Amino acid sequence: MAGDNDYKNDDRVKLSKPLKKAIERAKRTRLKVGLIAALLFVVSLGIFFAVIFSEGKDGSPTFSNLPIAQDGNQPNVSDVANLDVNPLNGKNGDEQSLPAPTTTSNVSSNATSNDFNVDAASTEDIQTSFEDIIVISTDASEESTNSNDVTNVDSSNVSTNSSSSKDVAVKSIDSNSQSQTNQVVKDEGTDAESNSSFKDASDNDLAKNSTSIALGSSSIDASKYLFVSAFGVSIFDAPGGKVLDTLKYASYVQKLDETKFGTETFTKVAYRTPDGKIIGWVRSAFLSSSLKPIAGSGYEDISFEPVSKTFGRVSDVRGIYLTRTSVNTKEKIANWISFAKKTNLNAFVIDVKDDDGLMLFTTSAAAKFVPKANEDAFYSKEEMKSVVSELKAAGIYVIARIVAFKDPSYARAHMDRAIVYKDTGAPYMGIYKVPWASAYDKQLWEYNVSVAKEAAEVGFDEIQYDYVRFPELTEYDRNRVNLRKTGDDSFAECIQKFLIYSKKELAPYNVPLAADVFGLVSTAVDDLGIGQYWEAISNVVDYICPMVYPSHYANGSFGLSIPDQFPYETVYRSVLDGVRRNCNIPTPARIRPWIQSFTATWVKGHITYDENAIRKEIKALKDLGINEYMFWNASNRYVEMWYN
Repeated sequence: MAGDNDYKNDDRVKLSKPLKKAIERAKRTRLKVGLIAALLFVVSLGIFFAVIFSEGKDGSPTFSNLPIAQDGNQPNVSDVANLDVNPLNGKNGDEQSLPAPTTTSNVSSNATSNDFNVDAASTEDIQTSFEDIIVISTDASEESTNSNDVTNVDSSNVSTNSSSSKDVAVKSIDSNSQSQTNQVVKDEGTDAESNSSFKDASDNDLAKNSTSIALGSSSIDASKYLFVSAFGVSIFDAPGGKVLDTLKYASYVQKLDETKFGTETFTKVAYRTPDGKIIGWVRSAFLSSSLKPIAGSGYEDISFEPVSKTFGRVSDVRGIYLTRTSVNTKEKIANWISFAKKTNLNAFVIDVKDDDGLMLFTTSAAAKFVPKANEDAFYSKEEMKSVVSELKAAGIYVIARIVAFKDPSYARAHMDRAIVYKDTGAPYMGIYKVPWASAYDKQLWEYNVSVAKEAAEVGFDEIQYDYVRFPELTEYDRNRVNLRKTGDDSFAECIQKFLIYSKKELAPYNVPLAADVFGLVSTAVDDLGIGQYWEAISNVVDYICPMVYPSHYANGSFGLSIPDQFPYETVYRSVLDGVRRNCNIPTPARIRPWIQSFTATWVKGHITYDENAIRKEIKALKDLGINEYMFWNASNRYVEMWYN
């Protein structure tokens, strides 16, 4: 074979020096032209979006009548129906099963290391961009049984020990506001009196489409709450005056006044930020009294009235999840108490009604609605009182986890109320391979709340609903199934009304109400097609618990190559959106997230979630002013470390 020198000595091709120089000049010229063309394209694209989605340079509105909801430019999450879901082989992964695009906070997309450390003071500098995309991973294996409420989960192969999944909540950026127990939160200028204020709202009222909730002797005019329906909308100190701030798309504002300035109408609004309340003027053309232009139909009757809040006796919860079988003997309970003392944990989230619809202790509610749910109960009510008292005496805050609408025991007992296929009458099984009950079922509302009341009666400190949602239905299945819908309520309206009903019924027990939600709910501007709309839930419950497990986010989410490798960055970015969303509503819930305490071996490129990774998750929350959290591990295997 000829060598390199042989080729160089080949005299078949010879170029003159002038020709060689001409070729080199041509190459350089072509490169410059290409670079200039690329630069011009980027600049043009930026100008295009600036013109379409913001106000003009002179402050005048540009395309003020642009039908954002129809042109596909709004940051709505795609309907679940269009998703190709690849179920995990575990029961405990309901959280974030929707691989849908949505908006995320615009932290540098080039972040690739665990050194991503954003100071809490810089929170407002991190702007949310509608161009960012977050996707939930659908690639998982049997190891997924170690995740809380995870996306794409198949529950068919999981034992009772790992039978639970969860919907999680996130806490407010203002940690000082969460330090007192049993306190009532009031919004400025409102008359939200106390938890008993729901007594004036009857069950029938809760089932109706209404725009206000009676709060004692007062009711707030829902027409005063508006939504920003365009991008980059300026807020002025006076009509036509100095720009004070820029409002984000889908932001919630309170209307204070309205006036004409020249040919334009301006609305005086107030809204909250992590740094306090801002009052100013905005062009009325960029405000909507309905969420329909932003998130689509189905949000017209969402209530944003102030709701009284109840906080627990422990202000900074550091909790772990425990299945029914993990606490079914006194010996096991003693071991968990010992573990908590060695690790500085102070709360247990215990299955009272688990993912199979089975009871921890015998309840009158199950005896009435689903007798079989009592058959495998481990305690009587009196015995349960003794167990809870022992836990409290050991300094444990005891939270009752109640799986609300993924209840196969109830569905089998009441197939005439379960979600079924219209053509065959066969039960809808979904990705978990179990029959689903319907969140529209008012009898199931009564059942869940009755279980919650009995949990409070035996001494549980807090009620936490998981699977407080509809199943992930594809567009194809949504048209094929009978959801047992009897009124006009959308998914989001139905879920909020169930929570309002629960708050009313639980008010005499003075226990906080928490709701677990998909981690993606804090970022999406709609309800993800499952009925979980952040503002609708957070405004009602006392604690909102988003499940923000880094392993559940697809590669590229938040600009991270493999989110599982970045526990700090992923948790920070996920919860930050919830902190901001809480500023949109008059009485937001405290954010108490579920975070990852398992190693996601099914994720290619995963890391071990040891003490180092867990501390990064905790630090992310603390940097947002959140000092409480709960750990999810479906098998209840937790790292022995000092939690702070």
